[in-house]
Amino acid sequence: MTLEKMKVVFADLSNCTAWTELISIGCILISCLIALTVLMVALCTNGKEGSTPHKVISATEEKTITAEYLLSYILPLFAFDFTQWSQVVLFLIFYLTLGFLCIRHNYFSVNIILEVANFRFYYCTIENEDGRRILSHRRLNGCVGETLYLKFLNNEYKLDIQQ
Repeated sequence: MTLEKMKVVFADLSNCTAWTELISIGCILISCLIALTVLMVALCTNGKEGSTPHKVISATEEKTITAEYLLSYILPLFAFDFTQWSQVVLFLIFYLTLGFLCIRHNYFSVNIILEVANFRFYYCTIENEDGRRILSHRRLNGCVGETLYLKFLNNEYKLDIQQ
């Protein structure tokens, strides 16, 4: 295919704004469904297998972490114009690169889905360890002095396994 024919095909496709929006929304929905499935499998553990007991010395809820997530990851996505093919391609490159890096480095981040699922993030001081970020369904502010069963999610976060 010559360069002139490719320009014509690209120009014809650039007029179909509904298709670019549908493709973009479809890619986002499919990747969200995959991410939600992986997230629920990782967070919905039944039992204490793989967890270790830790005594909580202090616990502070991280309240600004959701706003940081929105400003860092969601707000930049509004910069793309989904009615143009070139912007859709640019968005997909950005989105796929970000997804690849998150998976490759086992990156776990706060997001709105975790807030809706009633998870809270805490920065806790644990006996015989430095400060640790903990993801929990319960309020850990009142659990000072108690023993929690924690399971590693990645190097930075641990999951509170409720008894």
